[in-house]
Amino acid sequence: DTMIVLVVFALVVFLIGAVVAARRVAKVPTVRLVSTKQPPELSIGTGLTWHLFLSHIWSTGQDAVGNIKSELQLLLPDIKIFLDVDDLKDIGALEDYIQRSQVILFFLSRGYFRSQNCLREIRSSLEQSKPIVLVQEADPDKGGGTLQALRDECPEDLQPAIFDEDWPLTI
Repeated sequence: DTMIVLVVFALVVFLIGAVVAARRVAKVPTVRLVSTKQPPELSIGTGLTWHLFLSHIWSTGQDAVGNIKSELQLLLPDIKIFLDVDDLKDIGALEDYIQRSQVILFFLSRGYFRSQNCLREIRSSLEQSKPIVLVQEADPDKGGGTLQALRDECPEDLQPAIFDEDWPLTI
């Protein structure tokens, strides 16, 4: 299970970079393995439903995470991604959705750390030792800010676990 999580984690980091690159070309390529020229077979841990959970604040992150999900699904058609507008049935079950996800993506934008639901998702992810990927919105016109400004919004007790670990970060 640890190996599966690490492989999926590395794949998600690669894919986020690929999403950015894919926007620059007219045709979105499908990810294929060099050895087989076939799309990778994505495995998911026992008892898990989603490969990736997209944690974001609606006001400054909804459009961007929607794009991330769409682009990843074009690149990896079999990937299962939790996005609230598609999958949320019960706001009281956020911790369960986190538990049923293999990797958690925190979309860092203005107001993210002031959202009680985002904080629930963060704390649950950390308590469950889920692999985390950080994506920073840097464009102020889209609710972004510098990494330091976003860190300043983060509760002090969470800052080391989020910002001082070696989580992959994509801007």
